[in-house]
Amino acid sequence: MTHLNDTMSTSLLTTHKKNAHLTKEERVMIATLKSQGLSNRAIGRQLGVNHQTINNELNRGTVRQLRRQKSNGKIYEYSYYIYSYEAGQATYLEHHRHSGRRRLYYSSKQFLRLADQLMLGEFDDHHYSPQAVIYKARDLMNDGTLIPKSVVTLYQWINEGVLRTSNLDLFEKPKRKHHRTHPQAKRCLGPNIAQRPQTADQRSEIGHWELDTVQGQKNGNDSVVLVMTDRLSRVNITSKIAGKTAHAVNQFFINLRQKMGTDAYYRIFKTITSDNGS
Repeated sequence: MTHLNDTMSTSLLTTHKKNAHLTKEERVMIATLKSQGLSNRAIGRQLGVNHQTINNELNRGTVRQLRRQKSNGKIYEYSYYIYSYEAGQATYLEHHRHSGRRRLYYSSKQFLRLADQLMLGEFDDHHYSPQAVIYKARDLMNDGTLIPKSVVTLYQWINEGVLRTSNLDLFEKPKRKHHRTHPQAKRCLGPNIAQRPQTADQRSEIGHWELDTVQGQKNGNDSVVLVMTDRLSRVNITSKIAGKTAHAVNQFFINLRQKMGTDAYYRIFKTITSDNGS
């Protein structure tokens, strides 16, 4: 886990809903704060949860890693333990599978594979929307009971990390709330995701990143956490920035490029895919 800023305000991170399970974004925050040396109680205060919840999550998501070091022609291996938010999320989903009413996606493995292939362009080089996925699945699958009845369910599965597809893989994620259309929403804010190289889509090369921002209290003036994830290695970079505006995000990368140098910057950041939102 790589971090570019070690200071995060309590109001920024306290987003947890009472009596709710930890979200994937909160697990990313736990990994970030733990790597900075914060205690379980301090992390709990930042996220607004009990310190025992943090302790339980760390126990679920801690994995063993190996570090290799070469000395005098010999290679030595050292093991160490680190919290992985991906391992924590996977363990949570597995435990959730055995609790309460069985979720449909646990018996819909065929649909999940097909949905990922359709949305990621692996089926016929065409990227299907979640709504189109459901229609296509009804034509291709014999058992209609394994297909979600509503596209809202499929969006929920994407948000929960059940599929390989993430929100950044979708061409456009329509909002479910009715609202007035803003003229600026129609502007082109960058190259279309279809122009991204195949090495990024196939996760076959390090250096292709996904970008999103995590916001706490929404009063328009709060800072936000910028979160970047390498599509292959799953290494994360997090930093507090002034806001979720395009100017604040661009300024972060301008400063980063100045610190790293142009050659190193473009060697590490080959592509960056962001969710432009509305």
